Amino acid sequence: MSFANVSFDYQKFQALIVQPLSEQVMLVTLNRTQAHNAYNANMVSELGQIVAFTEATVAIKVVILTGAGEKVFCAGADLKEAFIDSGKGLLNAHGGYNPLQYMPRRKVWIAALNGHAFGGGLELALHCDLLVAEEKVQLALPETRHSLLPLGGGITQLAALLPAPIVKEMILAGGVLEANRAYSLGLINRVTDSQNLLSAACELAEQVTRNAPLAVQAANTLLEHCLHGDPATLAIRMQQELEQLQQSEDFTESSQAFKEKREPLWKGK
Repeated sequence: MSFANVSFDYQKFQALIVQPLSEQVMLVTLNRTQAHNAYNANMVSELGQIVAFTEATVAIKVVILTGAGEKVFCAGADLKEAFIDSGKGLLNAHGGYNPLQYMPRRKVWIAALNGHAFGGGLELALHCDLLVAEEKVQLALPETRHSLLPLGGGITQLAALLPAPIVKEMILAGGVLEANRAYSLGLINRVTDSQNLLSAACELAEQVTRNAPLAVQAANTLLEHCLHGDPATLAIRMQQELEQLQQSEDFTESSQAFKEKREPLWKGK
């Protein structure tokens, strides 16, 4: 079933542009170009709504997240709001500054970085599962310049993904990481020119959608536990996920398709 047929008001969003790219892939565009796509309380709330909708919609397998314009993916938090009442307006919008960090999520998100990702913008990208970036892109966490901390996942995500000296240079000294260097360090999956950014993201999305959706979602959850969970909890969770997969229709279909030497028809059940 195509999720394009699911009842959903795509026009209701003010800070986002939301559209289906295919039967299984949704494109979400950060659309506050006048503020370099910096997120405010409204954008945080709308992203939370998207996470909730995509998690509840079986047909959706992948979400591609990008930014409007050519220069900036997301400049992080809108400091005009962040400094009002200590940023509580942002925090209360959806229980946290970054819905991809605080909301339960199993679907695959791909960040397509059309421009620079600074501060919370980089944190937003880091909480996606796969990253594609234009070669001009720069990544930075400048929070300490403003007497703030990268607590939307910047510290924890980078510490898990990059060598400590590089992480410390970015956070303590405000160092900038170029896209090609980030790729060489394993932080980014693909680097492209501006004409091929979305097609590269769509290619990754298509590769994901070819696989059994429940297995992809279980693996995605377990990978997050590997990065941020303790080994004992991970072992228990791995067994739970495996048992659930073995009871699914897709598991039976996989075995049957293998015997019949054909491509499996995934139902996500």
